[in-house]
Amino acid sequence: METQPAIRRDWMETARDRAKSAIREGRTEDALAAVDEIWEEGRPIHDLYGDMSAVFLDFVEDRLGEDAVEEAWRFVGERLWRPVLEAYRDEDPAKLAETYAMFLRSHGYRFTCEESDEAFTFRLLHCPSGGRMLEEGKAETSKRHPTSLGVTKHPHSWSFGEKDVLYYCAHTKLWFDTQPREWGMDLFRAEYGEFNELGEVVGKPCSVRISKTLPEARDE
Repeated sequence: METQPAIRRDWMETARDRAKSAIREGRTEDALAAVDEIWEEGRPIHDLYGDMSAVFLDFVEDRLGEDAVEEAWRFVGERLWRPVLEAYRDEDPAKLAETYAMFLRSHGYRFTCEESDEAFTFRLLHCPSGGRMLEEGKAETSKRHPTSLGVTKHPHSWSFGEKDVLYYCAHTKLWFDTQPREWGMDLFRAEYGEFNELGEVVGKPCSVRISKTLPEARDE
């Protein structure tokens, strides 16, 4: 007699489901544990998508050369990032900075944010994408991981004027500095950090500055 297939409800239930059940049933410790599980549940696919983007860039560089990495990130920025920024063109830049902070939190960054009269400055103490790749030894300069993700062979404006920068990280210079300026939203400045061979921040971290006013307004 053929047995009935077993339904693996334990595989179907999400950490979010478990957290809700624990809250409803007053199981505080289980609820607290499930909150952390919600976060951990999403990290593998998050990290895989980041690495996937980096491998796509390796393909671009291999077939078309290093300059095509900039072209690829510019293309994606125009299609995906520009519409996000355009929604804030007529808004107070503080709203844009608040949204950027939300992106950092959802991405898994550890960061600080300082507000002055002129700008919001975000210092990225731990980056869960490019920084994580460096920590895991996935950059081709490391030799600690077989993935061996591509880095710039020469300094470029889109690689913060440096060589050995992950192709993945180039989007930060383009999307949070160069391209917004070209689009008439000159509010961003991005700087690359200082890292040791283990990918640890050893000097200044990467940072993004969002000004409170456009240059023409500051000159008035």
